[in-house]
Amino acid sequence: MSVLDESKVDRVVPWFEGDVPAEQVPEKYRLGRAFIPKTRFLDQEFLDLELGKMFTRTWQIACRVEELPSVGCFVEYEIGRYSILVVRESKDSIRAYHNACRHRGTRLARGRGRVGSLICPFHGWRWNLDGSIKLVLDREEFVPRSDDDLGLGKVRAEQWAGFVFINMDPEAKPLLEYLDPIARIFEPFQIENFRIRWGKGVVMECNWKTALDAFLEAYHVAGTHPQLFRLDRTNDKIASLRELDIRPWAPTTVYERHAHYSALGPKSSASKDAGKDPSKRSGDGKSDERLSVANAVQYLHEDMGGLENERSWRAAEALKTSEVPEGMSAGQYFLQLYRELSIAEGYDWPVITPEQWTEAGSAWNVFPNSIILPGQGSVFWYRSRPVDNDPNKCLFEVFSLDQIPVADYDKKREFTPEYFDDYRDADMGQVFNQDFANMKEVTVGMHSPSFDGHRLSEEQEMTIWNHHRVADRYIWTD
Repeated sequence: MSVLDESKVDRVVPWFEGDVPAEQVPEKYRLGRAFIPKTRFLDQEFLDLELGKMFTRTWQIACRVEELPSVGCFVEYEIGRYSILVVRESKDSIRAYHNACRHRGTRLARGRGRVGSLICPFHGWRWNLDGSIKLVLDREEFVPRSDDDLGLGKVRAEQWAGFVFINMDPEAKPLLEYLDPIARIFEPFQIENFRIRWGKGVVMECNWKTALDAFLEAYHVAGTHPQLFRLDRTNDKIASLRELDIRPWAPTTVYERHAHYSALGPKSSASKDAGKDPSKRSGDGKSDERLSVANAVQYLHEDMGGLENERSWRAAEALKTSEVPEGMSAGQYFLQLYRELSIAEGYDWPVITPEQWTEAGSAWNVFPNSIILPGQGSVFWYRSRPVDNDPNKCLFEVFSLDQIPVADYDKKREFTPEYFDDYRDADMGQVFNQDFANMKEVTVGMHSPSFDGHRLSEEQEMTIWNHHRVADRYIWTD
């Protein structure tokens, strides 16, 4: 472990009630100051602890409400060795069950689909959508058991902002209490009025946390995405010293369970009180500010397919040849054009104050395994899950959500995500491919005997450290 005299340093991350004292954690898994031992990523034993004690007791996003458009629609949520069925029981009710037949444990359904009742593919037992037993073949031959005993095992299911969360712990605190302060901070964005534009999942040769960590900080942007500093986005050569000087500084903020970072301006001039307010977009100091702002917006839409949308792309295109009114920046005028276009086409336009942008930050770890990036009219949701009970394999998913017109709020939409064994086949653009390429390299490096663990920035990477602090509360307590 990294050598550090803890008695001579101040605690950087706040201590919350219920946090686990260091001596309660086995030494090989013990966190240090801004230090995470590699064993927490590579050891099979640690993954087993996560699956058995953390994932069984936390709220996780299983799907979006729009993925269950009609009665009988279901989505299977797999996390390690566990399979959960999320089912629309009625127009106003979504339920979740352990995906196991009460006869001999057979998985009842896979993937997604629509059914009238849940039928075991092995012996044909059937359940109603509310989980009650409907049919046991030759029931008179079995030991008498109550209908309650034969009903499907229930899993907690609650909703927030159009997301359906599940929790296998019947004693877990309510979802909104668990999410605090995310639900309050995200309220102005009205994500419940968004729908999935696209979703893709890729199998990665790395620990599920390694994939998640790649998106939990913006400290990597200068090294991994140098093209973001340039009008020519095809130029991905190593960042120059000047470009490093103007890289975004992204300090982190941690809460009892969740954490976020805020990508601000250059460190020399950035303020922690600033936020990701799109009206504060600025140029690179060399080019026409209108082109810099427009290019940044259009690149996100064209390359990443998210955080910006077709409407903001058109507003950016108009900005290129517009006269920016006196007293306004190019970023402010872009936002005005975007707002006017959206309202004219039947979209609501949530008013988000500068203070709300500041509090919202750039990206949130929704503990344990999701990240949400809030935006005006477009949002990213990332999710990472272990695969095959293998600490060096995971499924990483990206979902791009867009606001929809007010007239479409009650319309049903069909959606099916795509999955790939190789990220290079997923056609997810330059930025995502750069991030994905890092994941295997991190894993290879962590297996080196010379590497004992992550040494993190205390300003820009504490979202990662905080994730492990929170995990310890579940893993080392009952």
